[in-house]
Amino acid sequence: MALTVKDILQLDGLSKMRLIAGEGGLDRYVVSLGIADNEFSSFADQSERNVFEADMIILSTLLFSKEEPGLILSTTKFLCEIGAAAFACKTTIFEKLPQEVIDFANAHDFPIIQYDADLYMESIIFEILDAVRKEDDNFFSEENLDQMIAGNLTKTQIYSLSKNISLKLKEYVMAVYIKGEDEDFQLNLERYSKVFYLNRNLNTKALVCKYKNGLFALLTARQKKKQSFAIILRELMEFLSPSKEGLYVSCSRIHDPYKELDQCIRESYYTHIASKAEEKSFGSYDKIGAYQLLVPLADTEAMKDFMTSLIDPIREKPEFFETIRQLALNEGDIFRTASSLQCHHNTIRYRISKIKQFLFCEEMSDQEFYVNISLAVRLYMLNENK
Repeated sequence: MALTVKDILQLDGLSKMRLIAGEGGLDRYVVSLGIADNEFSSFADQSERNVFEADMIILSTLLFSKEEPGLILSTTKFLCEIGAAAFACKTTIFEKLPQEVIDFANAHDFPIIQYDADLYMESIIFEILDAVRKEDDNFFSEENLDQMIAGNLTKTQIYSLSKNISLKLKEYVMAVYIKGEDEDFQLNLERYSKVFYLNRNLNTKALVCKYKNGLFALLTARQKKKQSFAIILRELMEFLSPSKEGLYVSCSRIHDPYKELDQCIRESYYTHIASKAEEKSFGSYDKIGAYQLLVPLADTEAMKDFMTSLIDPIREKPEFFETIRQLALNEGDIFRTASSLQCHHNTIRYRISKIKQFLFCEEMSDQEFYVNISLAVRLYMLNENK
């Protein structure tokens, strides 16, 4: 299950935090944090109110209410109204909160926590966000991601995963698999997954987790528009700032988060595998064409037999093999294939004729031969780039 206020209070590093009201709300979920301090003086400005969301623990020194203690009650009511997880107040200014605040919190099961001056906000933020990250890592473990990609989880299991991660999923979700081939990306992989949780704006619309030396990102939005997800993805990439050298960013289609989360993950990873096979970034699942079928079937005996029957006889003949590989990569275009191999287009036609003879495929038309050989080449590239 997602972390609750009770779980947070039991963290070793937060043992000095104490509940003073709202015990009935200890089972409220915690997904993020907010800070209400001097700049949030009255919540009269809508922009001040919009920075807080449901399931946040709100930290405050109560500096904003130093000259007007009545603001503590109005703030508590506001935070309870929006569904905040708890209100955590430092004792620096007010050692005791007004009784009406305590009474309201108890009546509405809204947890109020106090902590002393020797416990710094930075320490609290680190402890809570690290705990949230570890909880997400448990749900999005490599084993669970493997099961989603393989399609082995039930609809009930998918729904449970969707409900129990820290990201509060909206109506739609997209998965993105991000992986860089350079050493810098691998060295920063742990940092990417940790610093993400420090971005209060991003972690209400995205979540990242590590998988096979890369990162899965879940993006969520209220509208089923590619542009909405493109904006979130651009913001995420700007924040992470990975090296662009050898970087693959592979997106799924847009899905229902509670019914098709596994499909999102699967489509995103299939797009990455297809991109690796052809050493080019397809970008999104709807652009990988035949790979939508080939990726999940590449390891079946039928596909392996088909591939080896056409590839094995010519794999040791570099000139033949590179010709059919370039023919597949250039979508059967003889002139583009010739350009790739820096030879005349008639040379390519001659080689194809010789390859057809070598494979005993002379009776096939050039079109039929291309269909078969391009599938075999793509299966070979998939197996070579697992």
